[in-house]
Amino acid sequence: MLAPKILLIYPPPQFMPQETARPDGGLGLLYLAGALEDAGMEVDVLDAALGDESHDLKTSFYRRVEQENGLIRLGLSFEEIASMVARKGYNVVGIHSNFTPQTRMALETARAVKKISKDILVIVGGVNARNLIEYFLRSGDVDFVATTESEKTLVRLVRQWSLGLDPGDIDGMAFLEEGTLVVRPPSGESVSTDLDDLPLPRWHKLPLTKYARVSGPHGDTSLVKGRIYAPIMTSRGCPFKCSYCHISVEKEDPQSSGGIGALRLKSVDRVIEEVIILKHLGVSRLYFEDDSLLARKERVKQIFGRVAGLGLSIADVNGVNLVHFLRRDKNTGKLEPDREYFEILKAAGFDHIVFPVESGSQRILDKYATAKLKLEIMDVVALVKTAVEVGIACPVNMMIGFPDETEAEINQSIELAKKLIGAGAERCAFFIPIPFPGSQLFNLARAEGYLDLCFDPDKFNIHRVCMKNTMVSPERLLELKEEAWRTVNPVNQIQERLRLSVGAEVAVGR
Repeated sequence: MLAPKILLIYPPPQFMPQETARPDGGLGLLYLAGALEDAGMEVDVLDAALGDESHDLKTSFYRRVEQENGLIRLGLSFEEIASMVARKGYNVVGIHSNFTPQTRMALETARAVKKISKDILVIVGGVNARNLIEYFLRSGDVDFVATTESEKTLVRLVRQWSLGLDPGDIDGMAFLEEGTLVVRPPSGESVSTDLDDLPLPRWHKLPLTKYARVSGPHGDTSLVKGRIYAPIMTSRGCPFKCSYCHISVEKEDPQSSGGIGALRLKSVDRVIEEVIILKHLGVSRLYFEDDSLLARKERVKQIFGRVAGLGLSIADVNGVNLVHFLRRDKNTGKLEPDREYFEILKAAGFDHIVFPVESGSQRILDKYATAKLKLEIMDVVALVKTAVEVGIACPVNMMIGFPDETEAEINQSIELAKKLIGAGAERCAFFIPIPFPGSQLFNLARAEGYLDLCFDPDKFNIHRVCMKNTMVSPERLLELKEEAWRTVNPVNQIQERLRLSVGAEVAVGR
């Protein structure tokens, strides 16, 4: 029997020069660390953007390395990661790969680990990995790819491996057998339908105090440096299935990943148990990673009311849907902003919400965004005004450049953005849709010639155009994006975002 010593890694990130540098700091590996520790195994977590206690920020997060692909890598070098694995004697390495633009970083991490010893067990997981299974496995540096949530399956795999048994029968895993791809579909026992059964995330394994000294998750600039924040999730999944979402194909075929895209909720008591743990760790700001946090209003009111009572505030949330900020007027039947709901959120310390308006064209919303926003009956300008009046900052996200989107439809989005800024929105970011593997948009782009069959994940970036033959040419789309950003947003917001770009932040760090 071989005692497993496990390292779970968030690889060093790579960014375009104009992007805001940010660590990962997500919850995925923390749940896995909890599951492995609960099973009696030794496990550490490394965010390679910042390193461990032996690395300072100048030699990790603020170290800038310009790569041949034109992107800037931050954090530990792959040689440093390999040295750490060898020095501390890890024999199992799990690598996080949620984001397609970071695919190279995950593969380079796996390659560095395998150079130490081919006997080290390397597993890669995350939504990107399970949609690029062969890409990872045929690299020769990855032994298994997780095809679903892995709190249960990873424990079983590592246990069988440590006993010298063939782990190839573990469900929810993919691997190569004599060069042939084998995918074990997840069973009903692979996925937690009751989220209260999940292990408690091991937040203490993250460099929380270091996070407090750099930019926040997702490039969030609302976080005050020096105040410790941490991620939390009260639910998993989402009731919508937008075509650009990287789990939209799974939504159509839920058995492929065990139905993990369905909306599942933790109890309020379980959420508060986690909040209390974070408070004891010195956390003062919570970042909610839910994809659809605000779907059940009464539940949210209970959670936020109790969070406020514990003296914590809320930094932001990963995913909201604007329909949840509306209520139907009892007299007129029309949808109107739910001011009371906004006031409850504000009272709980929720002072920053990104509004995913996505488009000013109803046709685009209907086709690509599950029709979750009806512009004729959902007054987003009034929503912004209400949020601002209550004291909640609400930057806006717009997407321009869908394959069949016309320039006139793009201009509809730009004009709506101007109205939202006029109503008090903090700023408006314009993103180019990316056909991420696993999304319906990816399948459409491949089938209709908008994307080459051999594509480069490094180019899958919201600031780039990676599709071709679109209604508006890539060159014109970049012109429109730049023009929109500079004409719609206040000058102070443009200057602030430029200041927080990778290059500027690295310079400040030095």
